[in-house]
Amino acid sequence: MKKKMLILLAFSLLTLGACGNDKPESETVNDFSKEAITNLKSQTKAYSDEELQAGEVPLNEYIQIEGEITKTDGGKKITKGDRFVLQSGNSQYQVFNEQEAPLSLGDRVTVYGEYYGIIKGMLIERNE
Repeated sequence: MKKKMLILLAFSLLTLGACGNDKPESETVNDFSKEAITNLKSQTKAYSDEELQAGEVPLNEYIQIEGEITKTDGGKKITKGDRFVLQSGNSQYQVFNEQEAPLSLGDRVTVYGEYYGIIKGMLIERNE
């Protein structure tokens, strides 16, 4: 249900942006991207390691989790479509990278995404 609402919202925003908008296209896309990120972040919930390990997180829930990238499918660089292991506290979680921005082995990150037993990382931000 949440996914359908996000898709409908995104389509509505794109349609509104195309009708009578005096902004340049790049500025409209940038505004849309910022709004989509804000919406995703507001829908996520942070769960404790205990809740995640006990299976208390519903499937398809939007979650937020922080940790360090400790393993990857490939080399040190992680690109869209790669899987990686996120070490958070005493637990490890598999994350499927769905974003374009490159990541690296050893990065400390916050992952925002959908939980399927693994995490579909829709937005992954580096923590400096």
